[in-house]
Amino acid sequence: MAYEFYDTLGVSRDASADDIKKAYRKKAMESHPDRHGGDKAKEAEFKRINEAYATLSDAQKKAHYDRFGSAEQAGGFPGGGGFSGGNMDFGDIFETFFGGGFSGGGGRRQEVGADIEIHVKLGFEEAIRGTKKEIKFQKKVICHDCKGTGAKAGSQMETCADCNGAGRVRRRAQSLFGVIDQVVTCERCGGSGKTIKESCPTCKGRKYIDETKTRTIEIPAGIDDGMTIKLRDEGNEGRDGSGDLFVHFDVPTEFEGLVRDEETLHYKASFDPVEFILGTKKTINIPVIGEKTIDLKPGTDPGSELIFRGEGVSRVSRNGKGDLIVELVMAMPKKLTKKERELYEAIAKEKDISTYNSKGIFAGLFE
Repeated sequence: MAYEFYDTLGVSRDASADDIKKAYRKKAMESHPDRHGGDKAKEAEFKRINEAYATLSDAQKKAHYDRFGSAEQAGGFPGGGGFSGGNMDFGDIFETFFGGGFSGGGGRRQEVGADIEIHVKLGFEEAIRGTKKEIKFQKKVICHDCKGTGAKAGSQMETCADCNGAGRVRRRAQSLFGVIDQVVTCERCGGSGKTIKESCPTCKGRKYIDETKTRTIEIPAGIDDGMTIKLRDEGNEGRDGSGDLFVHFDVPTEFEGLVRDEETLHYKASFDPVEFILGTKKTINIPVIGEKTIDLKPGTDPGSELIFRGEGVSRVSRNGKGDLIVELVMAMPKKLTKKERELYEAIAKEKDISTYNSKGIFAGLFE
């Protein structure tokens, strides 16, 4: 198993979170494209560094990567969806640390719509078997009337006084690496170089309106509580593209005695003491799973487990299924019939065992 992400950042597998962060900062500074005149090789290297940090800085992603040697938690889904352990965009990680581009950067910063996160509740069986689900969510879309300008139709736009129509302003900032000249998007005009004279009556100059959207998504068998499906470009709209929609799932871990532990299912099946002693073979009905034949051998110890390999939950991130584990529990009778008591007393007498009598008084050995 290769660990390329560790090699990319130049750290060992047991590096601390601080060491990973320091290594990332150093590598990102060295390979940032703005320092290399748009060198395509440096752009690719910078992307790899960001991808490595996005995985190794997230505890859940890092654990998955260490185990499987891959950052992907599951395969793709119809409609451009996929699984993700978070919603950090690689292109934004650098700005998280450094707050903007270097001097000499290109045009205005792209305005991509923000991501949207929603939670969807699933039933136990829906998560086990997979299903299709209709979801509703609200998103910002470009105003249909002003086409995203924010200005009233037919009105004139004015040149922004802050950036003189450039859409960008230069600022100097102190960073960990000294003073850095930055060219950033003008806050007043949002990078357009123009300001509104008369606002659009539909969006009130905000350029966007809220709309409720409905989508049907295919949910794979085996999805677990806390897992996420990412639907690309289904987030809020922006002038330069849309964000993504992250659908987080809330899944119960128990249903009618059937308990889920990731890909393993646990179920307790009760048997009479006589069945443990003499053995039996019978069919039981397990919720969601259906009928299973239990072969209880004579003298089986209560608490023993039967393992049905590959009959548990589907693995979302790789092929195959987990196991179904049936625990064999002794169901002690709370009240005996007269005949049952006589039989048990006969056994106790045969084995020379002291017992309580039918009135709950310890009677000692049977005469």
